[in-house]
Order: sequence, then C-alpha cells, then structure tokens
Amino acid sequence: MAFDGQAGPEDSRGGVNSVEVAGRLLRILAEAGGPMRLADLARAAGMPSAKAHRYLVSLARAGLAEQDAATTRYDLGPLMLRAGLAALGRSDALKRAERALEAIAARTGETAAAAVWGTHGPTHVRLVAARHELAASVPPGHVCPMTYSASGLVFCAFGESGLTRPLAERELAQNRAIARPCAPALMAELERLVARVRAQGFATVENEGNGGLAAVSAPVFKAGSGRLLLALTVFGRVGRLNVAADGPVVALVVEAARALAAEL
Repeated sequence: MAFDGQAGPEDSRGGVNSVEVAGRLLRILAEAGGPMRLADLARAAGMPSAKAHRYLVSLARAGLAEQDAATTRYDLGPLMLRAGLAALGRSDALKRAERALEAIAARTGETAAAAVWGTHGPTHVRLVAARHELAASVPPGHVCPMTYSASGLVFCAFGESGLTRPLAERELAQNRAIARPCAPALMAELERLVARVRAQGFATVENEGNGGLAAVSAPVFKAGSGRLLLALTVFGRVGRLNVAADGPVVALVVEAARALAAEL
C-alpha cells in the first residue's frame, strides 16, 4: 500500500491508510535504539520529511510520540509507555513473574521487581514492596540505570547489544560528567562488570554512594531461543540485604529466575 499524507478511503479489508502510516512511524521508533532525528525517521519510513513531521505532530498531541526540545529528536510518548505496561500487565508471563516476586519478597523481607526492556531501558513493570519503614521502593514504570543497577547490568550482559549499547554509552558519558559515585565512567570498566555478570549468571550491586542501595538481579530467558525476557531483582538498603555471590539471597533469586523460565 502506498503511503500518502491524507486519510485515504478504507481498502477492501476495512483498513485506514493514515493509521497504518502512523503505525509504521511508531514501529520504527519502537525498534530504534534511542530517539531519532526527523530526517532519519522519515528515511526509514520511506516518506518525505515534511509528511513525517505532520504525522509526528499529531502523534505527539495524542501522547504517542514526543520531541526532545533540546535535541529536536523524536521518541515514543508517555501514552505508548502506558499502553505497553498495560499490555504487559495482562500477560500470563508477568502474572507468573508476580508470584515469583511475592515469594522473593516474603523470603528476603525486601522489595522485589521484574524489569523488561522498554523505550528508555530496563523498566520495572511489576513490583512487590517490602512492608517496613526502611523499605526501598520505586514508582511504577521506573527506568533502571544501565551501568550501575543490578537490573541494568543484566540487560547489558544478556540483552541485544544493538539496543543496550547506545543507552549504556550515553549513560557512561553522564557518569563522567557528574563524577557519579559507584558507577563506571568508561566502556572498559563497564565491560569488565558485564563479563563478570555473564560468568556468574547474575548481577549484584552495593551502591554506598548512590542512595545506599544493594540489589541482586537474575535473567529470565525464553526457552529455546535464549532471548532475555525479563530480569528478576530484589533490592534494599545496604546492610539489610546480603548480596554475597555465595549467599542465600543470590541463590534464591537465581533459582526463582530459572523456575520462572521453566514455567514459561
């Protein structure tokens, strides 16, 4: 079907051409490693920049796309995130993951979360919060740091490098700019951390200088393909959560991730 800038007549299947054009732009944004320039987006969609811009203006008004005022680049909008989280919330995989999180939280007494790959990186889509005054928690839809969170390191180690590397490089530059404590500043440092995560099969962090959080995260893979589906993570205040590689918390989270993968 040829692309045009107008809402054309319905075809024999009852489709609307302009919706399909908008969907193509959203699909390109979803599959991109990060925000895109208008020219690159239009080229990927096979349409003139002026026409792509008209669609993007409407998509932004609907909350399906957004433009960064500083870089002028386009990305998926807040409504896309809400829709994605709602779809995930209705999936059998996340219902099963929530049961695993409840078991982890009950055994450790700390907050457990499931993260999937989202528009801006690993995103918490399920969370079972600890119920004590020192409990660590994050809001729904929280995006985990790529380079210094346990969930982020799992995605760096086992996710698709075409998606994870651009975000990791951007974050490393931020780490250098603000001298972020307990975070790698160079790709070589991150690669050493990632190599250890791959060798161990899980990630641990203990960020004394970054809010005092400790965490353990393990990957859940899709059977047969080995593709990373999500990360199961437990986190709490430093001193409350034992993140030793040979400790009971690591064993619990790793076993829960393996069991969930087998269920799925």
